Amino acid sequence: MSGTPALSAILNMPVDFDTIRKTVRHLLEQSARSRIELVIVTTPDKAATIPVSSLHAFGSWQIVSVPDLSLAAVGFGAGVRQAKSPVVVLCEDHSFPDSGWAEALLQAHGQECIAVGPAMANGNPDSLVSWANYLLCFVEWFQPASSGPVSSCAGHNTSYKRDALLHYDLDAWFASERVLHADFVAKGRGIYLEAQAATRHVNLSKASSYLCHSFFGGRIFGGARSAGWPLPRRCLYAVAFPLVPAIRIRRIWGVLNTPARRRAARFWPALPWTLAGLILHAFGEASGYLFGAGNSMKRYMDFEMYRARHVNAADRAILRDAAPVATESLAAR
Repeated sequence: MSGTPALSAILNMPVDFDTIRKTVRHLLEQSARSRIELVIVTTPDKAATIPVSSLHAFGSWQIVSVPDLSLAAVGFGAGVRQAKSPVVVLCEDHSFPDSGWAEALLQAHGQECIAVGPAMANGNPDSLVSWANYLLCFVEWFQPASSGPVSSCAGHNTSYKRDALLHYDLDAWFASERVLHADFVAKGRGIYLEAQAATRHVNLSKASSYLCHSFFGGRIFGGARSAGWPLPRRCLYAVAFPLVPAIRIRRIWGVLNTPARRRAARFWPALPWTLAGLILHAFGEASGYLFGAGNSMKRYMDFEMYRARHVNAADRAILRDAAPVATESLAAR
């Protein structure tokens, strides 16, 4: 395709092409496919195994190699820096966008905003643990009635104006996108939720994985949020952690503000798991305020980048794509 693509989709590939194949197929089904540049970020040993003949239908594509992909933020940062489009969007191997998603994101970027996020649907809705994980991470973007300005959008699923991102150390800021979005808001940069752009996110459904993910996610958030704070302020926020579950359950209730919405999100059946996750997240947040993130990010990344390990057998089937893949790879070229 001649000219500059309109949207670069950044997709990390820490394992192999089979793990990202379903996301690639959903990107190929976009109504705006001809305007999409697919940027796959992986390590040199895996780059040569990508079946490039399955990428030719995109407007353009490129493969970016990084020495180490143990942190998603490093991959996303590298992809953004190499992207050729004015708008970039972060994608995941366990988040599958609807066919009008890219078109809706691009239209929304015509407004005065730095970031546009999609509506988030639960991609594995048969599990109560999945619903609890979803309510902790994505309830703010559950079945939005309309599009409009928001204070933040979903991490690893948001689109950005690329030029604005290049002013940040993305390898650090992408570690906690909620903190990045708070910085946008503090600087008067608009964030927009586009209700017509939707993606189906497969959440954790193994109980042990969900509980550990909640704790480490809290510690990462607390550590990132309090970076540079004086000790008295960090201690004050840490001792207040018992209030956090009550505050957050109230926010969840505020989003699920009708009986129909609570039924759709399985609020009551999932409540015990939701409360357990909120308590562990709050405890992790307090730990982050006091001691920083430590090695939590590396442990957290296992849940984010190796999703098949952390879902039940039925949900692993959702992650797999039965569509055939061409066998030509870079190694064969």
